[in-house]
Amino acid sequence: MDWAIITLFFIIVVSTIMFITELFSVDKIAVLVMISLLATGLVTGEEAISGFSNPAVITIMSLMIIAAALEHNGSIGLLADAMMPIFSFSLKYSLPLVMLLVGGFSAFISTTAVVILFVKIMPDLAIRYDLKLEKYMMPLSFAGILGGSCTLMGTSTNLIVNQIAIERGLSGFSFFQVSQLAGILLIAGIVITSIGSIFFLRKSNRASDHPVPQKRYISILKILAGNPIIGNTYKSTSIYKDSNSTLLQIRRSSRIIKHPSYWLKFKEGDVIVVSTILDKTLSLNLDEYYELIPEDQANNEPHPTGKVLEILILPDSKLISKNFSDISSSDLNGALPIAINKHRNIFKPTDRFIENKLSRVRVDPGDTILVQLDELTEDSWSLNDNSQILNHMDASKINQNKKYLSLLILACIIGLASSGFSTILESSLLGLGLLLITQCVTLEHAYRSVNWQIIFLLAGLLPLGVAMTNTGSDQFISSILLEFLQDFSPTIIISLLFLITMIISGVISNNATAIIITPIAISLAHGLGLNPLSFIVTVMLAANFSFFTPIGYQTNTIIYGMGIYRFRDFVFLGGVLSFFLWIICSCLIPVYFPFT
Repeated sequence: MDWAIITLFFIIVVSTIMFITELFSVDKIAVLVMISLLATGLVTGEEAISGFSNPAVITIMSLMIIAAALEHNGSIGLLADAMMPIFSFSLKYSLPLVMLLVGGFSAFISTTAVVILFVKIMPDLAIRYDLKLEKYMMPLSFAGILGGSCTLMGTSTNLIVNQIAIERGLSGFSFFQVSQLAGILLIAGIVITSIGSIFFLRKSNRASDHPVPQKRYISILKILAGNPIIGNTYKSTSIYKDSNSTLLQIRRSSRIIKHPSYWLKFKEGDVIVVSTILDKTLSLNLDEYYELIPEDQANNEPHPTGKVLEILILPDSKLISKNFSDISSSDLNGALPIAINKHRNIFKPTDRFIENKLSRVRVDPGDTILVQLDELTEDSWSLNDNSQILNHMDASKINQNKKYLSLLILACIIGLASSGFSTILESSLLGLGLLLITQCVTLEHAYRSVNWQIIFLLAGLLPLGVAMTNTGSDQFISSILLEFLQDFSPTIIISLLFLITMIISGVISNNATAIIITPIAISLAHGLGLNPLSFIVTVMLAANFSFFTPIGYQTNTIIYGMGIYRFRDFVFLGGVLSFFLWIICSCLIPVYFPFT
């Protein structure tokens, strides 16, 4: 093993650790990987930036804009309208029916867009139909993931794996080539998850003797003159005595005091970072002796006095990776950010408050932010950041003609791509052009709707595949695997490949997993003299099926951020689903994609 291979392995291991620990945002990690590959000479300059012109990346970007247009014009809302009567049935009937519809639509529309729609509407539906949210939200996310695997355009992972296969001289997949197998997995997943939701989530849900902790928000406040806590110790103040509040740190001039002691005295001008429940957060916001830090002080804007909204931070938000204290009202179209609720990760299943190394509160996908509006503008206020508000869209603002025209254009895209008349890239670009011409989407909206974090993630990681070829790492790994697996049957090899890929995908991005594993799988298939398509479809499905953690797939992260599930709920129910899908795929992949 030469130094080039060792260097590449080191880069992969370090980047994997950063993905798992969320040390940086995923796009930043990907860019650092790309730069590391270039700096170490593992790829050329042209190869390092090749991901930005990759057909799969351009296709994914086009489909993001198309999905955003469908949501903006209310086209996806038709899905919710069609499902409303289903919720009047009992759980054992309504859940599998809704999962089937979500899975079916996710095969052609962004899985994330469909699931987010339900994040918005399900709380109201739960009140109207007396539903238990914990019975529906995780199964709906799982159904979206399963449905997205049914077509080549259903998920970015499928497009990335297919493009890697084409670049390595293989024919790739047709639009519906995996649909029959993935459709069986969708039905199996619906049955397994429905049973698990009805019988398992009831047992795993928080019991009465373990009350559900209230959602906690982080506020950054400056202590103003006259505040009664000035000169008093932390232990003697109401913040300490309130069991629902925690003082996370104090910023005094240029000094940051982490984990303040009970006897530390407050001073005028101190900036305190407090974690507390919603009622206390709103109370502190109204207290005249505190000043909210994250606001556009340069413009001396008055403090809004209107209603408070909660905003979900999606993977494509422009606020991602910003420090909460740096968010101004101009970032929120005049609204004032009040507080932030942090999502949870694999190492910290409770709220992850502060990025310790930076001593700042960073905004990540899955977080929620409280914002306050001005009374004069609250009725007309909207956030131009691709559907982050956790409330209903005003139906009066939807152009009914564009709603159906957007659906017609989507049907044209699907028809062109599935018939083989044009590639998915060509079809999606033609569809995007039609949306622009018919003004179903504007260029400004198109720019905002692109999930640039995912684009940079893919563009930054795709050179890894090039580096694996340049260094011979894929051949090196496959030769080791060949020596170990030569006495096993092809079915066992496929089964092990599926299991390994699925486990890795559960702790890092599904796209990152596909980019790393696909070249190895192709080399392994060639070494064994077997049909590469059976190995590629194994990676394609397994990389998507990261059900047993809330971090492998972004819809799971969003559902987890709602606060109705524990990490172990994903481990148990998602683990059971993953186990059965692993067994089913091990048996069916050789049938639908023979080894010879």
